[in-house]
Amino acid sequence: MIKFFRKIRQNLLSEGKTRKYLKYATGEIVLVVIGILIALQINNWNLNRQNKILETDYLKGININLNDDISELEKLFYKDTIKLNAYTYLIRTFNSEPITSKHQEIITNLYNASGYNWFEGQNVVFENIKSSGNLNLIESDSIKYSIQKYYKFFEEVIKQENLYNSFVEKYTDRNSQYFDVSSFIENKAELQWNGNTGPPDLSIINEPEFQLFKPNLIKNFSLIKDSRTHAHEVRKVLYNKAKNLKNMIEKYLKDKK
Repeated sequence: MIKFFRKIRQNLLSEGKTRKYLKYATGEIVLVVIGILIALQINNWNLNRQNKILETDYLKGININLNDDISELEKLFYKDTIKLNAYTYLIRTFNSEPITSKHQEIITNLYNASGYNWFEGQNVVFENIKSSGNLNLIESDSIKYSIQKYYKFFEEVIKQENLYNSFVEKYTDRNSQYFDVSSFIENKAELQWNGNTGPPDLSIINEPEFQLFKPNLIKNFSLIKDSRTHAHEVRKVLYNKAKNLKNMIEKYLKDKK
């Protein structure tokens, strides 16, 4: 094609038709520019198409992570309820008289109150978007800002989880001095690893000195319960944010179809 146009130009020049040559050359330039513009338009169209596909994939991925967060938080709510109920029972029981006949109920609730609840969360897709610099591929400003706000609070929740669990650990350690902790731990072990310490030992509550440290025991239970309550409330806020963001993304994707 290039050789064909070159031959036409050469013929026009050799025949001395300068004016026709200039008109032809101008037309040729116009055709080249139009061709370049069409190529750029096609390239932009393909790029926009790829970006829209990538945006959809990112938002679907974030929704999967949000579903994981919602599921994890619902499990933690269940565990929170068990632990808060257990601490409430223990505080009420140790504040009442007599308690010597409630050994089994106390043991059960001490087991229910033990351990830690951790929110780990899933932010893999968001971290991928940030590291790749593709956050601006999300066309909706409201969706984009809501995602950023959610994951900022997500990080804050994890920080607070660490703080609250450190309080729980601190006051749990203080209370462990009042019981034969080994008898509680070994009782849960499988037979081949059981230290044969016997059933959980609560004989201390029958001793006169129990009345001396009981106020501290109750205070520590209350402090642990308070930390778990705050952690529970923070998780509830994150849970509502996750559900709201999930609904926003689903509506946005549906409207774009």
